[in-house]
Amino acid sequence: MEIFGIILSIPVAFGVSLLYSLFVAKVLSRSDRMIRLLRIVSRTLLTLLSAEFLFVIFFGAVRCRAFIGPGFYAVHLALFFVCTPALANLLVFRHRERWYLVPFACTGLALFLVLFQYSVSESLYGINGDDGPYSSPLSTSGPSSNSPPSP
Repeated sequence: MEIFGIILSIPVAFGVSLLYSLFVAKVLSRSDRMIRLLRIVSRTLLTLLSAEFLFVIFFGAVRCRAFIGPGFYAVHLALFFVCTPALANLLVFRHRERWYLVPFACTGLALFLVLFQYSVSESLYGINGDDGPYSSPLSTSGPSSNSPPSP
């Protein structure tokens, strides 16, 4: 069933990115203040995504969650939703005349984010959401809270 979600996310991401790129090119690009603000915010968000990706690659999602705390997954989900528009902002502001090409890059990032989200979520909460180290609502102390007591 997950494969259908992944497959369907591709055309949805393309369509939404196309509409958002059109909006940025035709509406938001009119204001120099808005362009400056969105460039700063977009660069910050993509830098945070890069940092999160590197931390998860080097340390794993479970260790990142244990070190950072419950806010790790909340920040991860926020980046999941806002990084594709952040990429669109930067690309549209750089190439306003070719805004219609931006959705291709955004769709690639969106696909990466979906796969990355699956990986992080399954590492923390398990495949079915009930057999991972943080799957219990009471497991705030880390992976050891779900382990049985040692004899």
